[in-house]
Amino acid sequence: MLLDLESQDYQYFEVIVVDQSDPFQEDFYKGWKLDLSAIQQKEKALWLARNRAIKMAKGDYILLYDDDSRVDNDWITQHLKTLDFFKAEVSSGVSISTSGAEVPRNYSFFRVSDQLDTGNVMITRDVFTKCNTFDENFERMRMGDLEFAVRSYLNGFVNISNPLSSLSSIFVL
Repeated sequence: MLLDLESQDYQYFEVIVVDQSDPFQEDFYKGWKLDLSAIQQKEKALWLARNRAIKMAKGDYILLYDDDSRVDNDWITQHLKTLDFFKAEVSSGVSISTSGAEVPRNYSFFRVSDQLDTGNVMITRDVFTKCNTFDENFERMRMGDLEFAVRSYLNGFVNISNPLSSLSSIFVL
């Protein structure tokens, strides 16, 4: 959520929101203490939204995040530290469905990752330059994460499972 991004201990980032809600409420995005750009996307399409944000981003690191998630105030810092320490190009954070739940044992330590969850991942721009963006043919399917992970692996990029950049999902009924 935007409040979590406002409270990050690392402050040098931009936020790009690709809003697919109907109706689009542009005023919601005013007044945040963030370098924030919000664009409306009428088509409900995850991979299209992620690709639009990636193409708009100015930085060398792309951190993907979903609007139904909560993160700690050192979330960005932990992703950056992982990329630096392991000389990696991808930091795959752990996503937990229930707020307050423990990180599963098999995700509780740093290791070469066997997953890539685009709701909690930092990827260097170099990966997108060499591998391109997400394949929009996977729209309405969840295999786009896996397909991109395989492409990045085959191109020699290192993906580290990062237990210190975890997030929890919130569900609003």
